[in-house]
Amino acid sequence: MTTPKGEATKARILEAAADLLVTENDVNLDDVMRVTRTSKGQVFHYFPGGKDQLRRAAAERHLDRLSQADAPRTLATWRDWEAWIELILRRHAQQTRNDACEVAAMAGRALDVDKVTRELAGRMYEQWSSELGDQLQAMQKDGLLRADAPIAELASAVLAAFQGGAVLDKATGSHQHLAHALHQALVLMRTYAA
Repeated sequence: MTTPKGEATKARILEAAADLLVTENDVNLDDVMRVTRTSKGQVFHYFPGGKDQLRRAAAERHLDRLSQADAPRTLATWRDWEAWIELILRRHAQQTRNDACEVAAMAGRALDVDKVTRELAGRMYEQWSSELGDQLQAMQKDGLLRADAPIAELASAVLAAFQGGAVLDKATGSHQHLAHALHQALVLMRTYAA
């Protein structure tokens, strides 16, 4: 049975590993131990599978943090969509200043050589797409989107703009690609306004 102190240590190790996945695109056990001030014995106590187990758990935690931070809560109006996009852009700019973009780092998870990690990212993308589609369907039901609006395609376009724009910004050091992509995705959605 793990004590509350043990749970806190395990959580600290996991958060540090997730942060390293974002900033370094990998988990180095020495870095995790240094940041968390833990020993190798503690790391292996909580993650007996070593680096592979910690890396997978960190990838899952990274994706979980993303879903909590960036997944839309309620996008019932065009104003809600605009506000959500502005929230994403503000968070992205802050993370970029710290050279740590969670969304851009997700691209690495989607292309990971580890099948389990790649599948986690795939499930996250599917979850986001589904949530965006649900929001669009609700708008359609409320009469804000036409009946012929391709809900799944629009949700995919928003998700692709979100992910692709963040990756381009990370690669170029810009803040513009994500903003342009999301604003154009909104323009596309508005072409189906009722």
